[in-house]
Order: sequence, then structure tokens, then C-alpha cells
Amino acid sequence: MWTVTTTIAAIDVGTNSVHMVIARVGQSGFTVLASEKEVVRLGEGAKGMDHLTFSAIERGVNAMRHMKRIADAHSAKIRAVATSAVREAENRDDFIKAVRQTVGINVEVISGSEEARLIHLGVSRSLNLTKDSVLTVDIGGGSTEFCLSVRGNLRFAQSLKIGAVRMTDSFLPEGIVTDSGVKKLRSKVQSALAPLAHDLARLGWDRVVLSSGTNETIARMVAAGRDAEPPLTFNGYGFDSSELNSVVRTILEHRTPGERENLDGLDSKRTDIIAAGAVILQEIARMLRASSFEYSEYALREGVLVDTAQRLGIMASDTVDAGQASAQRLAERCSVDIEHGTHVAELGSRIMKAVGRHFEVDASLDRLLRAAGLLARVGNAVAYSKYHLHSYYIIRNADLMGFTDDEINVIALAARYHRKGLPKSSHDEFGKLTRDRQHDVELIAGILRIAAGLDRSHDQCVREISSSWKESLLTLKVRHSCASGELTELNVFTAQSRVEMLEEYLGCRIVVKDGGRVRT
Repeated sequence: MWTVTTTIAAIDVGTNSVHMVIARVGQSGFTVLASEKEVVRLGEGAKGMDHLTFSAIERGVNAMRHMKRIADAHSAKIRAVATSAVREAENRDDFIKAVRQTVGINVEVISGSEEARLIHLGVSRSLNLTKDSVLTVDIGGGSTEFCLSVRGNLRFAQSLKIGAVRMTDSFLPEGIVTDSGVKKLRSKVQSALAPLAHDLARLGWDRVVLSSGTNETIARMVAAGRDAEPPLTFNGYGFDSSELNSVVRTILEHRTPGERENLDGLDSKRTDIIAAGAVILQEIARMLRASSFEYSEYALREGVLVDTAQRLGIMASDTVDAGQASAQRLAERCSVDIEHGTHVAELGSRIMKAVGRHFEVDASLDRLLRAAGLLARVGNAVAYSKYHLHSYYIIRNADLMGFTDDEINVIALAARYHRKGLPKSSHDEFGKLTRDRQHDVELIAGILRIAAGLDRSHDQCVREISSSWKESLLTLKVRHSCASGELTELNVFTAQSRVEMLEEYLGCRIVVKDGGRVRT
């Protein structure tokens, strides 16, 4: 019987690799416990991807046996899905039977459109897709999946038989680049993509999100070419078409896998197939006229996790903000007082709205403020003394899916400065930020200082916040449900004692006043 919290191992049997992720899954999402990958090249050696060779089946079975050992060590329930190489092979039953009989795992063969749907489901847990029209592009070994969602709801999903392994075998054998091979490869991609490009041009989109191995490699090579430290996480990592074209040019200039081995950012296991994968992405970008991209660290296997949990009723199927869900899970792992943290986040959001009535405020910062408010005290898991410094470290190094590396840094610094000393350019991590991001930290941290003060009593009695503006004075009037006047006085006094940072940011005086009890 599956329980409210269950450990699940999701296995993606792909054309190039077998991937597994093991996670503890609950109502609010999942926490990754382990991940594993083996390059097996199931689709290698079979022209047209219509047959699995004996050696490929053997490699696949051995990989699945390895995955099962690890899953069993975690007492995980296993769900395995197979994609392009297996679903197209006329002898796929041989592989499925061999895995079932020798390993004890039932492998589901999923369609291209189902693969696309599951990829979208995984991506939706790594990046916030709830506000825009988003095109997701996942380049695999045997196929490329396209999804179009509007405010988180999937509207379009399609799979095309253009993948890095398939195109390498067909046009760049053994990964050796030739001018004629690249030309034929481009023509193939263009032909396959033309009908889809027409449909997508009609529908339109706001963002392009990339996922899986080829796209990750491109993102890492872009990062390696920039004069900056690589991010701690590539989730949400952005780059533009000129950077893409530069990376593709570099790859194609190195004509053999051996010549590509030492290229910065390139995984040595992808030296033979990266040329084809890079050309595929370049042609997609050109034909779709896409100029900027984001990378998602979650894809198919994370989608399988979520889908499995939803089927079992463990996780709600409603669209959620991936960032807030991951912040909630981190708070729970660190034994944060969730009611207090959630209330501080809500009060902070209301103060930001109040400030926004009189000053120009970027509404998108509300997500970061809410996360910082909830996570401000995670450092208590290390020690109460200087917990805000510990909070910074935990948040900065946590697996906060749904936020970019840049956003995680802002959240972490806002938590660090929500109490004690004010931010200074001489502080290493704060000093590295752009001036705009420094302002974001100052605004969020300044608001959270007041919000945390308003729940100094930890009883969530402050209910409403209104604001007024007169002669450079911002008045925040709070209404509460406190039965005790002493508690009200404590909360208001504490909040008033913490206005300095926000006053300095806004360039005005701030007064926090008791507005009386709310009507019950």
C-alpha cells in the first residue's frame, strides 16, 4: 500500500542513457535522495532505430540491474518508462521481457506525445510556468519533444524523430564532422521541423525552456565561455542565440570526438554526439526565430515522479508554483515553524503591496519575498546564534527548484539581512551583485524585518495592513486579533524598531501604528 509519503524511483530508459532519480514524494512535492546515470546507447548501431542489437539489449539489462540495486537500497517503489529507441524497435518485446525476467522491473513504453507531456510535468516543477506562454524543447538521443503551455496548462505536445544519437548515426558516423554531413543533417532537421514551426509561429510563446543532456551541455559550454564564475545550479540558466551560435561553431570546428575532448564545459561522454545535438538546437532556434533560452534541470524522470504521485493521490494534480513548493519542502526539512514563516511571508507580501501603492515596485519580487520569508529561519537547524548567516548558507546551497541561480542568491541574501547588520558592498556576496539586484535584496530584507517584527509574538494575530502617505511619511496601520494589549504593543514596537533599512531604501520615514482589532 502506498502511503502519504512514499519513496519512488523513476527510471528513464532513453536512447542514449538510462537515468534514475529516487525521491521521497509527499503532498507538497518531492525531495531527491539519489540519482544515477549510465550511458548505454540503446539506439546505437541500428540504422533507422528500428532494431535493438543484442549488445544494446545486454547493456540496457545490465544498467537496469544496477538501477534496481540502488532503488532497493532505498526501499523505493520503481516505475520505469522507455522512449524512442525502445518504442520504435520491432524487437522491443525482447528487451522488455529480458528486463522483466532477469531484473524484475516492468518497463512501460510511452508514446512521443506522452513523453512530451511528462517532460512538461517535470519542467513545471523546476521553473515557474504559471505566468507565461512557454515553449519547452527537450533534445534526447532518438527524438526531440516540444511542449507549449499557457500559464502552466499544457496546450500542445509533439515528438519529432530527430535526436542526437539518431542524427549522429545517420549523418555524422562516429561523431566525425564533415561539411556534407552537417549540410544533410541541417536539411533533415529543417524538413522534420517545418510543419511544427508553422503551427508554433501561429500560436506564439513568451519563453523557450530547454531540458536534458544536449541542452545542458550547451548551457555549460556557454557558461564556460563567459568571463564569470559558473552558477551553483544551472536551473533557469539563460543564454541567447549569439552564444548558442558561438558554441556550435566551436564544436563543429573540432571535427572528431578526440579533438572535442578538452572543450570547456563538454562532458567527455558526449564528445561523439554533441555535434549533431548542437546542430539540431541551432536549427530549431533559427526556424522558430528564438533569440533567448532558459535551461531546466528537471525533465522526463522528474515528470514520471510527479505523475506517479498524482496517480496514487499523494500529490495534487493542480498547477503549483514550483518555487514555492520547493521552499516549503526545504522549510519542512529544517523544522521551521511553518505557521510563523508562512505568516511572515504573507505579511511581507502585504507590506510590499502597500509600498507599491506609493513607490514603483517590481511585482515579480513577491515570489522571492515569500520564499525568503518562509525560509528566513532555516538556519536554526544549525544553531540559533547567528542563525541568519546559517540561513544564507543553507538556502544558497539548497536544491531550490523553481528559482534561477540568481533568484536563489537574492532569496538567500534577503534571509541573511532580515535581521542584524545592514548589507554593505564590502560584504563579499552582496558586493558581487549588480546594483539592481542589491536594491532587490535591500527592499525584500527591509520589508521582512518589519513583517517578522509584526509576528514577534508568533501567534499570527496581525491580520490586516493598510498604508497612507503624507509629506514623506509612510504610515503602516495594522489591525489584529490579539486579545492582549501587551502582545499588540510588542508586535508594533518590534516592527517600528526595524524600519531603518526600508526607510533608507525608500528615502522616507515609516511609522507603524496599531489600527485596532479586526471585526470577528
